[in-house]
Amino acid sequence: MKTRQFKLGPMDNFSYLLWDADSKEAAVIDPAWQPEKLQEFIKQEGLKLQCVLLTHAHPDHVNGVVFFTRADNDLPVYLHEADYFMLEGKPPVLRPVHDGEKLEAGALRIGVLHTPGHTPGSVCYQAGGGVYTGDTLFVGECGRVDLPGSSAEALYDSFVRLSGLPDGTAVYPGHSYNGDKSTFGVQKEYNLYLKLARAGRRDEFLKAVR
Repeated sequence: MKTRQFKLGPMDNFSYLLWDADSKEAAVIDPAWQPEKLQEFIKQEGLKLQCVLLTHAHPDHVNGVVFFTRADNDLPVYLHEADYFMLEGKPPVLRPVHDGEKLEAGALRIGVLHTPGHTPGSVCYQAGGGVYTGDTLFVGECGRVDLPGSSAEALYDSFVRLSGLPDGTAVYPGHSYNGDKSTFGVQKEYNLYLKLARAGRRDEFLKAVR
């Protein structure tokens, strides 16, 4: 599997393209702000877009969805149901994702980890030796928990879960905060929030994120 990171828009969002090198079947994660740049790469590489994957439903992560669904009304868009309420307009084909599910996007196989906290429906997508963490986990940071529907307690539980992932697993965050890419091994050592969760220091975690 191949992947490409795109830094787009005024908030340093990351969108991602994942594709199978042989079949050219692809998925896009969190298309936002400048979807035409994603489309340009798709066309350049001869990719066949199979689906849109959303880590959560905040506008800065979903505002490019309509660009792709207008071009293909049958294109499935995946999002956890707990975040449906935040969508201003629902895509023609909106499908739920569930914790532990293995999505099939052509030749791609993508795992789903439900990681609520930043939003109730936040998920991370696991594929090709990496985890696409959206606004749950950043390089050296964690997602905000002062927004409607967010929960510091839920984020702690999500970080406990993420702290159990193998050290060599790549971290692909949803924004360029402190860096564009890392590994869970590095984050377990240097990310305060992941360190606290890994050590079971719940009260300190909750105090730190608020």
